[in-house]
Amino acid sequence: MHDSGFLIKLVDEAIERQVNNALRQRNLTLVQVWVLRSLNRKEDKTCSFKELEKILNVAQSTCAGIINRLAEKKFVECFTNPHDKRVKLARLTSTGENYVQDVEQEIIDFNDRLYAGISDEELKIFFSVLKKMYENME
Repeated sequence: MHDSGFLIKLVDEAIERQVNNALRQRNLTLVQVWVLRSLNRKEDKTCSFKELEKILNVAQSTCAGIINRLAEKKFVECFTNPHDKRVKLARLTSTGENYVQDVEQEIIDFNDRLYAGISDEELKIFFSVLKKMYENME
């Protein structure tokens, strides 16, 4: 039997280390880029903190810290929902949107390197298996 958990951990750590090293020049982390890209995918570039917590699978305090650091860097702006003051929202700023556009090609290049020598069919199976493994652990 293969120790898949350990191998997944090694791959995850290698990816995170390489990406964070590349992002260090921009004073960002991988999880911060995930937030920016998540907001960029929204039609109005806006998302609730609660929804981002679910996307990132992190605690409320962790999510708030990530968003607050992005707000300090002027990549996002934070505000409350005008219809429900209990709901905190984050919106991608033009600075954040420009950054996401700049970094998209870097992400494509990184993924090309990561998936080198792996066919589309193999990737499809790989992602399917990973999803099933994750669901098994929930």
